[in-house]
Amino acid sequence: MKFWDRVNQRPFWAKLLNWEYWPGKAFYYPLIPHILMLMLRARHICFFTAANPGIYTGGLGLESKFDTLRKIPEPYRPKSCLIPSGTPFGEVLAELAATGITFPLIAKPDLGFRGFLVSKLDTEPELRAYLSKYPIDIILQEYLRFPEEIGVLYYRLPDTGEEGISSITTKEFLYVTGDGRATVLELIREKARAHLQLERIRAQHPELLLQVPAAGERITLGIVGNHSKGTRFINSTGQADEGILKTISRLARQVDGFYYGRFDLKCTSFDSLRTGEGIKIIELNGVCSEPTHIYDPQRGTYFSALRDIAYHWSLISRIARANHRRGTPYMEVRKLARAFLDLFAYQRMIADVERGEKR
Repeated sequence: MKFWDRVNQRPFWAKLLNWEYWPGKAFYYPLIPHILMLMLRARHICFFTAANPGIYTGGLGLESKFDTLRKIPEPYRPKSCLIPSGTPFGEVLAELAATGITFPLIAKPDLGFRGFLVSKLDTEPELRAYLSKYPIDIILQEYLRFPEEIGVLYYRLPDTGEEGISSITTKEFLYVTGDGRATVLELIREKARAHLQLERIRAQHPELLLQVPAAGERITLGIVGNHSKGTRFINSTGQADEGILKTISRLARQVDGFYYGRFDLKCTSFDSLRTGEGIKIIELNGVCSEPTHIYDPQRGTYFSALRDIAYHWSLISRIARANHRRGTPYMEVRKLARAFLDLFAYQRMIADVERGEKR
């Protein structure tokens, strides 16, 4: 193995030398002057909150994911239910039965981001342990076995009606391929993207690490389509066409007060985006939506990523100002500040739970 390959497979150096793994600050701090300019143009700090009048704060990530999910047309929603914190487990099981959700299922916080606490649960004991560990509102969702997971970022200008697809991200879930000799642990250590996820895999699936896959056997190491969980993001924006725009536009126009955001969806094939069949939308994000295609280092650079983020914030600004001219108010600064303080308290509580678990 070459020296560079050995260096690049060490987690510290892999994160440092590959910009796709850099923290969010590296992508957003350089854009502060651009965001300030947009605030000046709108004459309001919270201009972005008017981009999606139908979503709290415009969809900055402070909203209830379940409430947003319910805005999606029913045929395109996975079976889901909201479990408020402290719900007796018997009532949880009754709600699952009433909703038609069976095991395995997906559990995730009603307030979450970047794959935060998303888990696939296979049994009732696993679900009971998850709900007991996290005293927060939880969404339980059917586990979809569709082979494709795709993120599609859509926008529509309310004054002109101009609309488009500005980002399409296809996803390749984390995996290793067996050679008939090495254990999964050894295979993980030979693959930088997998090595970065080793501690998570060790905590969630320790029994997997000692298995010796057959030559050519693919072992999947994650089911959460998030970059921070090891999923490879592939820039497929170039495949956007009129068929895809027609499908996504039809969906978007059925979501009240929605003009900008990313549909994270499962589907039977990429062509489902054109036909509109075999699609389930697992999440809808508003102004916090990143054009996730930027994290494909084979089709972009760090500087092109900054350019694309800046372009999308300019889009948000145009949409928000147009909505404001049509009567949508910007959120008061003190109310948004209060929402962020609540979020920080929520994050500290979760961090305390995690620290207590490790002791």
